[in-house]
Amino acid sequence: MTNKIILFNGPNSPFGRKTKITSIVQKISLEEKIIKVQESKFLDKHNPLRKIPTLLVNDLTIIDSDNICFYLDSVSNNDTLFPKKNYFEIISMVSVANGLMESVLERRMEIIRPNNEQSKNFINKQEVRIERTIKWLENNWKNYNENYLTMDQIAIACSLEYTNFRLNDLWEKNSPYLKKWLNNFRQKDFMKSTIPIEAK
Repeated sequence: MTNKIILFNGPNSPFGRKTKITSIVQKISLEEKIIKVQESKFLDKHNPLRKIPTLLVNDLTIIDSDNICFYLDSVSNNDTLFPKKNYFEIISMVSVANGLMESVLERRMEIIRPNNEQSKNFINKQEVRIERTIKWLENNWKNYNENYLTMDQIAIACSLEYTNFRLNDLWEKNSPYLKKWLNNFRQKDFMKSTIPIEAK
């Protein structure tokens, strides 16, 4: 029986983008449904957290972007995005990228609140964390291998482009290696075809 795979995704989610890219790279056919989480009560039936991305595979629900990427990778006939040789380095860097996405997202959610409800300390905390994380990646992540695509490359690219989209690109001034790598990486078809809707 052929699996019916549905990806519930958001229009601008970096986590959702990561899963969509994985499906493209691993040639997994799925139906993507772009939803607004706040208006998607139906999702509670599958994911009580009502978060995207959420993946449905027949009667199976897979929650969390990393779990979705693991699943898509596991059912693909292509080379894995999580090679055993560098497995723990890769998933650790994915976690760093996820944290960067979370900080950019949390900052974004705070600044769109009414001014009298915003926490300047919280916003500053996220901005410090964002700057520190990108600086750390510049100095510590060197997996620029163009001959073998891995999940950390996808996650870090999504996190950096999301930073540019929701914050700014000032980090590029002090991160020449990351900037050069990202400028090349974003030319790939799967990056171009998954640009956040509002960023186009």
